[in-house]
Amino acid sequence: MSSIAASSYEKSSSDEKKTSKVALAGNPNSGKTTIFNALTGLSYKVGNYPGVTVEKKQGNVFLADNFLAEIYDLPGTYTLYGESIDEQVAAKALADAPDLLVVILDASNLERNLYLLSELIDLGFAIVVGLNMVDLAEDRGIVVYEVPLSRALDLPVVRLTASKKKGIEDLKLEISKALETKKSSSMKFTWADGNEELIHSARQRDIPANFGKVASARYKWINSIVKKSVAVQDGMAVRFSERVDLLATHRIWGLVFFLLVMTGLFQSIFSWAKAPMEFIEAMTTLTGNYINSLMPEGPLRSLLVDGVLAGVGSVVMFVPQIALLFFFIGILEDSGYLTRAAFVMDRVMRQVGLQGRSFIPLLSSFACAVPGIMSTRTIPSISDRFITILVAPLMSCSARLPVYTVLIAAFIPHKTIFGIFGLPGLVLLSAYVLGILGAGVAALFLKHFVFIGEPALYVMEMPPFRMPSLKLVLREVLDRVMLFIKDAGTVIMACSIVLWFLASFPLQESGARPKVTDSYAGSIGKAIEPAIKPLGFDWQIGIGILASFAAREVFISSLATVYNLEDSNDATESLTQKLKERSLSGEGFGLPTMLSLLVFFIFACQCMSTLAVCKRETGTWKWPAVMFIYMTTMAYVASFITYRLACNYL
Repeated sequence: MSSIAASSYEKSSSDEKKTSKVALAGNPNSGKTTIFNALTGLSYKVGNYPGVTVEKKQGNVFLADNFLAEIYDLPGTYTLYGESIDEQVAAKALADAPDLLVVILDASNLERNLYLLSELIDLGFAIVVGLNMVDLAEDRGIVVYEVPLSRALDLPVVRLTASKKKGIEDLKLEISKALETKKSSSMKFTWADGNEELIHSARQRDIPANFGKVASARYKWINSIVKKSVAVQDGMAVRFSERVDLLATHRIWGLVFFLLVMTGLFQSIFSWAKAPMEFIEAMTTLTGNYINSLMPEGPLRSLLVDGVLAGVGSVVMFVPQIALLFFFIGILEDSGYLTRAAFVMDRVMRQVGLQGRSFIPLLSSFACAVPGIMSTRTIPSISDRFITILVAPLMSCSARLPVYTVLIAAFIPHKTIFGIFGLPGLVLLSAYVLGILGAGVAALFLKHFVFIGEPALYVMEMPPFRMPSLKLVLREVLDRVMLFIKDAGTVIMACSIVLWFLASFPLQESGARPKVTDSYAGSIGKAIEPAIKPLGFDWQIGIGILASFAAREVFISSLATVYNLEDSNDATESLTQKLKERSLSGEGFGLPTMLSLLVFFIFACQCMSTLAVCKRETGTWKWPAVMFIYMTTMAYVASFITYRLACNYL
């Protein structure tokens, strides 16, 4: 809670005023979360595609006269009778009887949005209507007149452009008024027009048996309201959106366009991030050399330089790439392109037994599998949802990016293919594509042998193309980068310190630090070396693989710590430089091992957080165990094959 909200809460408590509960409801992609953020001052994720909110979110809004209201952002739903988990979350929250509903309507899709509102009116809630995205609607030639709409619904209607925070203060005022009056609409069951059978059906929730009649009657009523309050004109934006959709959703060119976008994304990650990464790397080296010159040789200097700086610095240098990855994903999300990509990929995904609705959770997993798995709640089919959960970790998350980048930078030459594409960027893209192909194979197996059945029908809503909000995108990038840095400052630092201790003890009889091969870490690495030797891995890599179960990027810091402790000179070098030098001198691993290691990290399940959220979403440890076993097996077999082929043909 912000300091303003906290002080407001104290004032409200002192005045002994009851805190009211206000729920935000509406269709997916209607702008509820943007309005929630504007009202509460919080910064939950928003996106220009459905399914962003998958659980109820709570905040506080300070209204007039020192009045504090609890406000809930419910998952988007088209009806109160949906089957997906997010729709059930919304229905359950409404069953808790909030004091007021703020129903958000997308002005450009009013007819569809009014269906849910008609169901909520029937329940007798006190309601305030937020007419959002009026600017986008007008760009498309759709003008909604709020006064006739308010009269037809017998509810207060507030015009909003939430992305620009227009109308938010008016909305707060109407919320305050509605909480005092608790007035509900007199239009209850008007859609049934005296038909007692339909009214009885609605009251008894006998929806499956009478759904056709009920829906038809509701839309007849809705059409009468739209005629009174909406005027349609010729709009330039809708024509532009339709022209772009001809390319973006084409069965062939849409897929080609998607591949070109992804190729450009990964090429940019490598080329644009090069200069800032080199700067961070140089600063890390300079700092290490300065500490070496400033402090006398001893355990403390070794801990700071070989442990903390080598471990944390080797990971922090990848912040520019992480930032670029989330920046481009944010632009694609906010522009509305991702839903088009889901439409194009629906046909491809059905070949492996999945549906287009699985695309967004899988795409989210490129950032992190944890929110990706959580967002599967939008999938109504249990079998499709569980398959998506089990294959989501095969999408190469941002934690894998530092591993990929170090290995590619150290062993792949900077050559240009066809005069356009850089070889390192193409190898990086190939790593992501290989993970996607692996997910397809795993999904196909699960669909045919574990979760047998046809994928559910997917009705897809296309949000309008729009200019991305640079402010929202940059905020998301900042949040992700800060989270990455926080991990570097906590988990990675802790792992680096522990590994430094294991690699520096027990001391020799003379009191000197042992060779790493004779340390605790060396003993652990050599104990597992026979199991990983067929993959081309030595005991040093084995240490990194074990440590990376805490977080994948810890592999980089672990390898950097071990190599720094092994070197006898005081010079501080980056891990990429050390790998190059060791490979040339014959003391380190070569290209076959690098490719084997790359493939291993593409498929291996090395994330405790992912296993934990899988257990939470499935309700049992059975499926996390299945996930860990099948991914580890896939990683081992694929890595073994890669190493043998590379040794024979490279």
